[in-house]
Amino acid sequence: MMAVGIDGCKYGWVTACYDDGTVHIFKTIKDIIAYYGTSCSFLIDIPIGLASRECSTRTCEKAARAVLPANKKSSVFSIACREALTADSYADANEINRQIIGCGISKQTWFIMPKIKQLDDVLVANSDIRLRFKESHPEISFQVLNGGIPLKYNKKTNDGIAERLAILMKYNDRAEALYKKALIDYKRYEVAKDDILDALCMAQTYYNMKQDPGTVVSFPSSPLSDAHGIEMVIYCGSNICC
Repeated sequence: MMAVGIDGCKYGWVTACYDDGTVHIFKTIKDIIAYYGTSCSFLIDIPIGLASRECSTRTCEKAARAVLPANKKSSVFSIACREALTADSYADANEINRQIIGCGISKQTWFIMPKIKQLDDVLVANSDIRLRFKESHPEISFQVLNGGIPLKYNKKTNDGIAERLAILMKYNDRAEALYKKALIDYKRYEVAKDDILDALCMAQTYYNMKQDPGTVVSFPSSPLSDAHGIEMVIYCGSNICC
């Protein structure tokens, strides 16, 4: 089964797959599933498995932050509960979240909530598709690919882009060509440079996980499940080094 990496972007979603050597953009998660059919499984940078009134504990973010340096910890922000996803405003979502799990949400969380809900709706409705999606986080996954060494540069900078491409090229020499082709195929108002790199990181991370499942790095190491039985865990690669 092919390993596909997914990251959110302005257009909707960007996918990367080394198995078929492609980078694509899609409007919705359903479009991605329809395109790839049953031949692929997905590692995605968006929360999977949500806290709710029935199950108010999600420990992924706290466990994941612990491995990041102080200046990168904010890249792993707390996630809203399922009930807050239907709120019409940030204030309402914040209040719902406080009532159910005892804390507010950041504006960063609010901005990605439509994407969280889009995937959550699909996974709650279909247990078979649920098994083909796993959650990851690019900042930690790049660090794992870098032998556990934190990255030096912000991903939005030229140095950050070069740093991340160099890491990916250690694992697959097609990474730079796929990245550059995507820059030509799609506009920056559709997908940013770092979104493409993050999707390529997700694809490489998932490939490594599939190569040696016994060395997979996840947060927490013993996952909980949410009220729908959906696993709440951030997978960040394996201890395979290039």
